Amino acid sequence: MQQPKSYTATLLLSFFLGGFGIHRFYTGYIGIGILQLLTGGGCGIWALIDFISICFNKYQDANGEDLGGYSETLGKVFFFVWVALFVLGILTYSSAITTALKG
Repeated sequence: MQQPKSYTATLLLSFFLGGFGIHRFYTGYIGIGILQLLTGGGCGIWALIDFISICFNKYQDANGEDLGGYSETLGKVFFFVWVALFVLGILTYSSAITTALKG
């Protein structure tokens, strides 16, 4: 019997390389991984759905097994870090647009 794929490794791969589908390759979804690689994670939407699923332990590997070593705290921390980075990006972008329109 195989060891389950690591929750932490899958979460980190999804957070940093989700747009390339690397977490899909790691968990055994080779075909979907190639598709995500070619589409930029489904223009980011597919990668985001995967990331949220992994954060809240709703993601399984290609064998239908749960990921090993689930940490609820780690999942929540990464989710809220992503939200904070997203909001910061929007604020930075809107600030840059405002500055460009004024000058």
